[in-house]
Amino acid sequence: MSDLVVLALKLLFLALLWLFVLFVGNVIRTDMFGRKLATDDAGELRPVRELKKQQKRRAARPAKKLPSRLRVSRGKQEGLTLPLGEGIKIGRAADCQLILDDDYVSTRHAQIVRTDTGYLVEDLGSTNGTYLNNERITAATPFGTADTLRIGRTLMVVEK
Repeated sequence: MSDLVVLALKLLFLALLWLFVLFVGNVIRTDMFGRKLATDDAGELRPVRELKKQQKRRAARPAKKLPSRLRVSRGKQEGLTLPLGEGIKIGRAADCQLILDDDYVSTRHAQIVRTDTGYLVEDLGSTNGTYLNNERITAATPFGTADTLRIGRTLMVVEK
């Protein structure tokens, strides 16, 4: 082979090596700090806001029938109970209302949001997914007292 071809192969290998290093760095950054999500003026995620508008158009259930607490039924924080209120964020970040100490939980993993007809659970682009009744959810999904929510190795249920 000529020296020119060998030099071109060396440069190509070096470029591919740098692309790999940049790709790995991006994956680590995304895992540590989470993905940026589009929010409105109130700081809510846009898809959830659109679902709230749709739910307001429908007939509302009385608020007294809605669940009021989220209980961790299995995991490191078993027995922990949180009030649902308007909703909660779940993850490992300090700004989450429910901080799960679990290796399989993303920084900002999921959120539960209150609507007029009940609660919706939404995955926030987590790596390992959010499971409702052992089925992975990809969009905001209604969540009630008969449902089991699994994030990482932690199981949660809502109670009245």
